[in-house]
Amino acid sequence: MNPLLLGLLIGLPFGAVLVLSGLADPKLIIGMLRLKDLRLLKLLVTAIGAGIVGIALLDSAGLANTSIKTTHVIANLAGGAIFGLGFAISGYCPGTALAGAAEGRRDALFAVLGGLLGTALFTALFGFLGPALIEPLSLGKITIPSILGVPALLVALPAGAAAAFAVYKWKTAAETSGPVPAETRRPEDSPVEVLH
Repeated sequence: MNPLLLGLLIGLPFGAVLVLSGLADPKLIIGMLRLKDLRLLKLLVTAIGAGIVGIALLDSAGLANTSIKTTHVIANLAGGAIFGLGFAISGYCPGTALAGAAEGRRDALFAVLGGLLGTALFTALFGFLGPALIEPLSLGKITIPSILGVPALLVALPAGAAAAFAVYKWKTAAETSGPVPAETRRPEDSPVEVLH
């Protein structure tokens, strides 16, 4: 199957879930980044834990085609800083920005345009910036299992268990503190109610 068509077939329902669940709402994202509303963080930890174990199981069965990218420390730090800054300012990551734009959010459209402009600028400057970002501190294709010399599943299972334990502790802490009374609930508390 054509990879672009496959991406479209996966991306459309993924975007629909983001919008319908409220996860494309920048208030939820900014609340997480300010550590005031951890519902989205709980979802991300759950998805990362399940994904780590799922990919490791598929890989060990020979059903996944994992391609590890080369670790370029300076490029990773610079890219992470730029991404994080844009994420914090706009309240959108690339996926939620596209979902928000499709939903008709004007701020999301500006986030998408900013991302495209940044990509075009980086492409234009890559000949100049590339050597400084990529050549120093290039560590090759490293992973935690390769550093430890163990199969990926031996790292994935404890990581998945730690994620599950963290979400369980969050859930039990929320249950013991009780539900938020309806009269004190904010309008932004409504998305992803299941994660409380």
